[in-house]
Amino acid sequence: MRPGASGRTVRVLLVMAVLLSTAAVGVAVQPTGPVSRQVDAEPDIVVQPEALRFSNATGESEAQTLSIRNVGDAPLTIDAVAIVGPDRAAFERAFDGPLTLGPGDRQNVTVTFDATTARPQFATLHVLSNDPDEPQRNVWLTNTQTVADVSPSRVLERKTLVNATITDAEANTTQSLNISWPLTRDDVVAVDAVTFTPERAGSVDLSIATNVSRFGDVPAFALGDGTEPAGYVHVDHSIPNEQISDVTFRIRVRKDRLAGNETGPEDVVLYRHEESGWVELPTRFVEEGETHYFFEARTPGFSDFTTGVKQAKFRITDALVTVTRISTHQGTEVLVRVRNDGGADGTYTVKLLLEETLVDRTELSIAPNGTRQATFERSFDEPGIYQVYVNERFVGNVTVESGDTVPTGGSTIGRRGTLTAERTNNASTGPPEASQATSGESVPGLGFGTTAVALLVVALSVAFGRRHR
Repeated sequence: MRPGASGRTVRVLLVMAVLLSTAAVGVAVQPTGPVSRQVDAEPDIVVQPEALRFSNATGESEAQTLSIRNVGDAPLTIDAVAIVGPDRAAFERAFDGPLTLGPGDRQNVTVTFDATTARPQFATLHVLSNDPDEPQRNVWLTNTQTVADVSPSRVLERKTLVNATITDAEANTTQSLNISWPLTRDDVVAVDAVTFTPERAGSVDLSIATNVSRFGDVPAFALGDGTEPAGYVHVDHSIPNEQISDVTFRIRVRKDRLAGNETGPEDVVLYRHEESGWVELPTRFVEEGETHYFFEARTPGFSDFTTGVKQAKFRITDALVTVTRISTHQGTEVLVRVRNDGGADGTYTVKLLLEETLVDRTELSIAPNGTRQATFERSFDEPGIYQVYVNERFVGNVTVESGDTVPTGGSTIGRRGTLTAERTNNASTGPPEASQATSGESVPGLGFGTTAVALLVVALSVAFGRRHR
């Protein structure tokens, strides 16, 4: 045996022993070559070109064609082909779906532009499909050299970010961008479109983010009228606000955000953050969809925005018992005045309680900054001292004694007391309830009975004087 052969023999035997023991305990030995894995087949959409530019010949029609291809390895379903934007009426498509394209198939779509005026016009053609990566493809339609590229990306679970680049924007020409995407279909608040007029030519970059929570560096939204934020919008822009005008947002708010609190689309307002705080913007309700309300709001520039939902905000300003000492066969009244300090109409329930027992209630419909009054009439069958509450507010005690007359020395207030039935000009959104006092002024401590007695005394005095004249 050669020198060292015994050592090599020992090492070989050790390796064989390790392999045998590994096989005995069931340890799998991984193969060393390339590993192949199966990939699920998916559709893949390609839309070309990304923009259609038409001539600006007034009174003439021009047609151009774009193609939709499926370059994937699974069927592509085209759900819809739609044209959106303020100038969409000037463009007409020859195909609107639905259609299924097999792998390698193509569908051509003809778009016709009919210019009724010579002004610049813009629109966007949406191709909606089942492509998992790009469920919406956009084609820019215009009769100018301006081209817009809009691309979305979801950054967080409840935050949507859309980037837009406008190339060769013309000075003093209104630009209209549609930035709605399928991924925002369930968002509480979303921006569907933005229009603005740049006062200089060139390119403009916009980044529009929406979120249900406020962005970190934005001051809290807190108004005294109880308006609640539904969602926030943040806009980064490469063009200064001093060089833009006529900015308009088209936004939508999910219907269920307004359900259950007596608010409607008329209570939705867009607010802009300025140095002085949150400023209300002119907001107009446009239309109602299946799941959302749609609005348009005008703003002097880009910034941080909040979509606010106005709320009713009630408070009891006055409450009293007109007569606090009575007998069992008499009655008293409880007068309650309620004010709505909020920004929306609402209904407030006034409850009358004796001790802790609910004995009567009424509802007041009150407009923003309005006041209404409720009147409760109450009698007592049993003597005693009764604590009177209105909702959770203590009004006073009523002392009830048996007999036909009111005990002397008690505290009394005239039938209407010092509270008159008041309904301001904008205070009521409906007819007053039967339990409410009517409008008018009254003199504290002087009711109808007191006036009648005074007139009777005067008449008797006159008659007596004539009799003894």
